[in-house]
Amino acid sequence: MGTRGEPGEGFGLSIPGLALPDLPDAARFTLPPRENRAGDVTLGGYLWRQPHPAPAALLLHGWGQDAAAMATPARLLHAAGWHALSLSLRGWRGSGGCDDYGRSGPGDLGQVLAWLEAQPWVSSTAVLGLSLGGLVALLAAAQGHRAGRTVAVNPPADLRGVYAGTTSGILRRYYDAVLTPAQWVDGSPLTHAERIGGPTWVVIGPEDRICPPELGRTLAARAGARLLEVPGLAHVPDGEQWARVVGETLGPS
Repeated sequence: MGTRGEPGEGFGLSIPGLALPDLPDAARFTLPPRENRAGDVTLGGYLWRQPHPAPAALLLHGWGQDAAAMATPARLLHAAGWHALSLSLRGWRGSGGCDDYGRSGPGDLGQVLAWLEAQPWVSSTAVLGLSLGGLVALLAAAQGHRAGRTVAVNPPADLRGVYAGTTSGILRRYYDAVLTPAQWVDGSPLTHAERIGGPTWVVIGPEDRICPPELGRTLAARAGARLLEVPGLAHVPDGEQWARVVGETLGPS
């Protein structure tokens, strides 16, 4: 997940086009361009399937990561009876295209979610995203690409607020280089909070120094989402923290 010099997500950049490593308990997933009507790229990841119809969770990683980074929550969900599909966002290892910090993400998510919902072995769907993945999940829900449940863990709720409050100089430089002028507002879930809708959880870590937790609290309040604060959580959950997140947000209602 990148260097230890900066807290939070992996800051060692993945190279698009490189193959994901093998995971012995998961099958490879590929959605080629001809099936990805939102775009022009192949999207890849991992799929943990049940031998019977079951709910399916689409998992989205954080910036600097890829689909392999979400193996822990995927395995927890699979052990709980779910199908789990961990997707590499465009521009990160396993998927094509260029990373644009979520500008293309909602369309890509919509296509993968539509594929999942069309499978006869899927009874319902949920989306679970970490940081950048949470941003994509929330923006997609606001645009109508909405699963049965949406869970965003430490999402960058307001890009200007993250820029002002993060301890990561690398993230600030990245925002300066990649974000378009309109994206600072349009790419912030807080801008679209009232349109997110559906059962939604915002999970925040009180110790997060990458995405200030007060922004997540504000987002949850404006969106009418459930708020889960995990004591001791910084930016990326460990195994025990993932177990709590999965159990409290995607467990029985």
